[in-house]
Amino acid sequence: MGRFKQKKQRRSRFQVDGHPVGRSDLMSHISAVAETVDDHGRVTLWDDPALQLGQVARGFDLASGTVTVEPGGTEQLPAALFEPERALMMRLPGQPPQEQQVEIAIKLGLGRFGRGLSALCSAPGWSLHRLADERLELRSPNGEVFSRIEVPLNPAWISAAVSTGFVLCLYGIQLGVRTPPGMPANRYTDQERLEEFRRGRGLGFTAAGLVPFVNNRG
Repeated sequence: MGRFKQKKQRRSRFQVDGHPVGRSDLMSHISAVAETVDDHGRVTLWDDPALQLGQVARGFDLASGTVTVEPGGTEQLPAALFEPERALMMRLPGQPPQEQQVEIAIKLGLGRFGRGLSALCSAPGWSLHRLADERLELRSPNGEVFSRIEVPLNPAWISAAVSTGFVLCLYGIQLGVRTPPGMPANRYTDQERLEEFRRGRGLGFTAAGLVPFVNNRG
């Protein structure tokens, strides 16, 4: 069980939470993070003001750069947000930092969801399961649980997921799910959540895909 297998590290200079550690401590930290699949989450619909996903494009003219959109019809598309408890950051010389859990999700078939015009594609092999206890499990193509959340599922969201047969799944460390330290939950506004969500997208820390919904509640 876990998000990915460990890879051998060649360099000995590592940090965990800003503190230098040795190889064995780093491996223990990576294992602990990778084996933790119970994450923070939220379920919502496409028109959530904390996401502001805009409209779905149905065509793009390469010559003029004109984008045609499908008016309406997206506001009831269900979305599920999966935000891991801990980040696994890596920075190679001369390269921007990467979050390794997101990178693994992308390698397994989710798409990188950046700012601006982004492609939302189906995620072959992935599935989103509604369990008997109402938790949601995001499962990767290898059949393992990649992320699991326990959140209230309102009737409108369930109805949208069942009727469409798929859910827009977003995975990343800056989705605007967790309340910042020291801030009461009721003070974390939609605008602040949106700013964090956009910041994470801009940094490449967000993976997304249209994932088939499996309703195990019947």
